[in-house]
Amino acid sequence: MTRATATTDHQTESVEGSIRIRILQAALDCFMQLGIAKTSLMDVARAAGVSRGTVYRYFSDRQDLIDAAIELRAEKYFRELSDRMNDCSTLTAQIGALGEVFAQNIANVTQHRLIGGEASFVRLSATDRDGALRRLSKFLGPYLKKAKDRGEIRPDVDIAEASEWIARVLMSMTVMNEVSAFDIRKPKTVGRFMERYAVAGLSG
Repeated sequence: MTRATATTDHQTESVEGSIRIRILQAALDCFMQLGIAKTSLMDVARAAGVSRGTVYRYFSDRQDLIDAAIELRAEKYFRELSDRMNDCSTLTAQIGALGEVFAQNIANVTQHRLIGGEASFVRLSATDRDGALRRLSKFLGPYLKKAKDRGEIRPDVDIAEASEWIARVLMSMTVMNEVSAFDIRKPKTVGRFMERYAVAGLSG
């Protein structure tokens, strides 16, 4: 392969990638404005400024597009979580930060402080709880593994099960958010609650 050919291929991949992202962002905007159930592929194509056939070139069907849009928003959300959690030196503090960021996203959506696609991850996750639980559990795994290596949690703790446990605790807060222990509308109270109790059962 010549250098010119390699450059052309790279440019083609870049253009293809940008079109795909444009379609996904358009899909998120449509989901926010119309709702998932009422959004058609034609709506997405119109919002993205492409043909319906172009949408089908990148996504096999409507569900494929929905799944990819959720994953795109999830990537941004988990980058935000990583930034906050990586500033903490212990698992307890990391889980506290996790709870705070999670609650802040919920509060922002509830109070309509987010615009456009920013709120879509939380909204879409409400219709994709299994997927959200799977993603959050997978995200938490490496943090718990490092904590186990540091001796912060018991040697007999199963990382996959512990990750799912914490993810389930966190996600349950969106269902029962008015209790005396914390207020989902006040992210710091959620962070303190998670920091105090979520890891307690895993430690020695």
